Amino acid sequence: MKIVRNFGLKKEDSFGMKRFVIVFLIVAFLGCTSDGVFSRSDEDQGERYSTTAITLSDFSMKITAYYQKQGLSVPGDFNETQFFALLESIYPDQSRVQAVRDEYRISVRSLNGGYSVILCDMEEDRKIMEDFSCHLNRVELLSWKSDVATPCVFEGNWEPLCK
Repeated sequence: MKIVRNFGLKKEDSFGMKRFVIVFLIVAFLGCTSDGVFSRSDEDQGERYSTTAITLSDFSMKITAYYQKQGLSVPGDFNETQFFALLESIYPDQSRVQAVRDEYRISVRSLNGGYSVILCDMEEDRKIMEDFSCHLNRVELLSWKSDVATPCVFEGNWEPLCK
């Protein structure tokens, strides 16, 4: 004799329950994969930007020290080409130099005997950060922390950020 356990459900109800369980599992799976598991969160992005800010501050130390050892100021025509050429010759970890070059749109300008470097999103006109090389242990302007998208242009009022 074959025992069938249907837990008080009629045959039609048990089919409906199976369909409910299948739909529930599909929805749960899609919910996990679309947002929580496979996408890059804002927290991950913030960590990546923080790491880049540390690297940029390290670049500043090396470039500033290079010119100070020479007894010179940063040249008045200093730009991104010279910035990367100098880093390629003096910076010990070329993988970091290449990572910054590959991941961001970069502009560099001479600024009051030093320089300013701006890192922007590759796809959007959005500033991520700007380093004025006036505090060698930190990047002065961390635009990614703002809720407002900052256009990818050099900061005009930079002096207060260097105090």
